[in-house]
Amino acid sequence: MIDIYLICIELLICMTIIPIIYKKYQTEGLYIYSIVAFILSNVMSLKIISLSSFELNLGIVLFTSSFIASNIIIQKKGYEEIKKLVLFIVVSSIVSFGCLYLTSLIDSSNINNFTNRSFDNIFDGSARIYFANIVTMLYFLILNGKLYYYLKKEKNKVWISNLFSGIIIQFLASCSFLIIAYAIIKEPIDIIKLIIIRYLVSLITVIIGTIPIYISSKFKID
Repeated sequence: MIDIYLICIELLICMTIIPIIYKKYQTEGLYIYSIVAFILSNVMSLKIISLSSFELNLGIVLFTSSFIASNIIIQKKGYEEIKKLVLFIVVSSIVSFGCLYLTSLIDSSNINNFTNRSFDNIFDGSARIYFANIVTMLYFLILNGKLYYYLKKEKNKVWISNLFSGIIIQFLASCSFLIIAYAIIKEPIDIIKLIIIRYLVSLITVIIGTIPIYISSKFKID
């Protein structure tokens, strides 16, 4: 039960900080937030927790909150800005993965040996999950941008654009991530259960994420 509370706190922090960052630093702040959230979600996705009878890869709140930030960017700057965001994320993912991987190859001292061994083994058998998170984010961030921008032009309602794009994109993203990460090594029924809980957490994040998008849409930024 405490895990649920901690995820809720994480969600509250993310949804609170997004409009604050946007008001203070505008779209540049959202770029930075998305990159940081993406890198953290990559690392956190390597850890799995149990919620009741379901298992969940952590980092999903940060992962989905990046889509919320991208929707605000589209709301203010248009779809073309997402291409820049994706480019920055590609570069940051390559740099962060390279640094983490090279660091894990460097010989450790005997001081704090347990922690050193844990860090050295971080990608041992987990690189596929890390890769799945990167691919899923990059592909569906572009797809989400196109869908959100289309809905924005057609309906011009924040809640319609965010909810409908989120319902579709997060389902596809959940399926893609878990199939890439666990196909063959897990039973199909276990993957389906992983998809269900991941999609549920994503949907809750998307629904609550409508609030910071709506708040940010009211800011008058130069």
